[in-house]
Amino acid sequence: MLAAKERFARYLQRRYGDRSTPKHYLHDIEMFIQQVGCKAPEAVTAQDIDQFVDEQRERGLKAATINRRVASLHTFFEYLASEEGEKAWPNPVVRRRHCLKEGSSLPRDAREAEVAALLAVIDKPRDQALFGLMVGAGLRVGEVVTLRCDDLEPPASPEQAARLRVRGKGRKERIVWVTPHWYGLVQRWRQQRGGVESPHLFLNQHGRALSVAGVQYWLRHYCRQAGIHLSCHQLRHTFARRLAEQRMPTESIGQLLGHSQLKTTQRYTAGANPDLREAFLETMSQLEAMPPPPVEPIPSLPSARPVTETADPQACRDAARRFDVLPAWLQPTLTAYLRHRWRKWQAHRAADNAASLSRQLVQIWQWLLENRAISGWHALQRQDVEAWLEARQAAGMAVNSRCSQLTTLFGCLHFAADQGLPIAANIFRIPYPARPDPLPRYLTQDEHQRLWQTVCAQTDSDKPRDVLDRAWFLTLAHTGIRTCELVNLRLNDLDFASQRLVIRASKNYHDRVVFLTPALTTALAHYLTVRPPVEDDHLWLDKGKPLISARVRYCLQRWSQAAQVTASPHRLRHTLATQLVNQAMPLVSIAKLLGHRSLNTTQHYARLFEQTVKEQFEAASAHIEGIAAPDWPRASPDLALTADSNVEHFIDSV
Repeated sequence: MLAAKERFARYLQRRYGDRSTPKHYLHDIEMFIQQVGCKAPEAVTAQDIDQFVDEQRERGLKAATINRRVASLHTFFEYLASEEGEKAWPNPVVRRRHCLKEGSSLPRDAREAEVAALLAVIDKPRDQALFGLMVGAGLRVGEVVTLRCDDLEPPASPEQAARLRVRGKGRKERIVWVTPHWYGLVQRWRQQRGGVESPHLFLNQHGRALSVAGVQYWLRHYCRQAGIHLSCHQLRHTFARRLAEQRMPTESIGQLLGHSQLKTTQRYTAGANPDLREAFLETMSQLEAMPPPPVEPIPSLPSARPVTETADPQACRDAARRFDVLPAWLQPTLTAYLRHRWRKWQAHRAADNAASLSRQLVQIWQWLLENRAISGWHALQRQDVEAWLEARQAAGMAVNSRCSQLTTLFGCLHFAADQGLPIAANIFRIPYPARPDPLPRYLTQDEHQRLWQTVCAQTDSDKPRDVLDRAWFLTLAHTGIRTCELVNLRLNDLDFASQRLVIRASKNYHDRVVFLTPALTTALAHYLTVRPPVEDDHLWLDKGKPLISARVRYCLQRWSQAAQVTASPHRLRHTLATQLVNQAMPLVSIAKLLGHRSLNTTQHYARLFEQTVKEQFEAASAHIEGIAAPDWPRASPDLALTADSNVEHFIDSV
């Protein structure tokens, strides 16, 4: 294996030269070699890759990092196979099997208050200039340290931007522009720098070029002084977000950032959507169902250290104990599948998901064992699963529940097949039960108003818990976020300056942004004044501990009974979508707010009222019928005669 690695290293050096690509490839391969040992490359199997991926997951690494290392191994084995000529050597890396689902993340840009706090504590002209170029020109940390004095051209006049030549990632050069403010800081540093012989613009205390590690050290130093947590790349993301908020075209932003692909730039600007924000706030302002609470001053966000949520192996073991009632040949695979799924779940949802999954698996397999006499994996056939589905239908199980349990069984069987167990392939050809078009689940305007009045009446005090309950209820009602997203909110996700709330690692790990209405802003500001001052970065704290979903469901059930309505967190989500679509907000915009990737899903949430359709029809009809008679198109006599002949011919044929 080591000899193969050396050959691959020489290949990388020939192909990529002085780029950092060889270093990253070889680092990933070295980690894999440390795990498999002195095994020959031809002897590496897909199970070895499985173990490597599982070990990376157990270390808590992100899906993007693991997938990059899997890609490195795939390239490594493809290179070795290409050396063998016609010899059949299948690549042990199977992307469908080994790559993890990444989802989509919003850019980790800094809040304006954090940028201001950082710049306020920087007192050295050199550091003011170099960090200013990151946040004011979008430079990477590696690009800042390679800048030369002659790369910056003086502007034609003090009011114009200066031209800066940047050597970017992958040896690509580009031109960026430096505004007079940041140019003045650079010139101030150049005067202090003096006539040092080094061509590099930014130097350390020894007169040599500043290193990337040196820049990162000083940023950590200033962040500690300011009481914030930022990285160099967050300053670059902030630059992109600021330009996007000013409606600068994405293509132009990408050119300034040095991106060769537009989709890369879209990741940087995903959190900035001024048109969507204005459309949402304008639409919500037309809704009068919820009068805003009294206006209060917006406090600054309290500082709190991020709390790292670690996996709870005890909860996983507790869920796996449910398999003890099943046969010995079944228990190990189901336990391994539960652990496999556990690593993919968000930490705050893992225990609940494990309990639900284990209950479903036990229920499914107990029926199969008792009614179909399954004695092993090889004995399970398609007709057994079909009989189970028919029994569930006869027992009155809803279609959605049957589909959910079939998905659970398919997932378990796919995992077993990947482990080399004999699973009949035609089982996976069983079609899902047809799902009917779901009925509307929104609250009517009268129900919504009664529920809100009940919430106001039962939280009408300055007690911390009442203030908390009113704030999270308004968050659900005015943003349409899910319960799991609500309880996982952190302090840094709240941005009063931009009137937005960042939803991170939501369903399928897709991040998105929702916006704050004036009523919600006031409620959140009031809540922050009574939030317990503890070192926990969860936004919602109930008696000093993070808010749990059971508390949310309990309160909503109590309020619903008092208001004589049927409400749930998900029904509030349906209600918001319905309110927005009936105020003529485009369905595409509603889908972005709700985090839907398909408009078909959004259509199930947002339903037009009959009165809305009637008003739209009447408006359209009035416009059509208002056309003056002379303006109507008239058929020529010949055309009219032809039409009459066609009608007579049709009547004769009948």
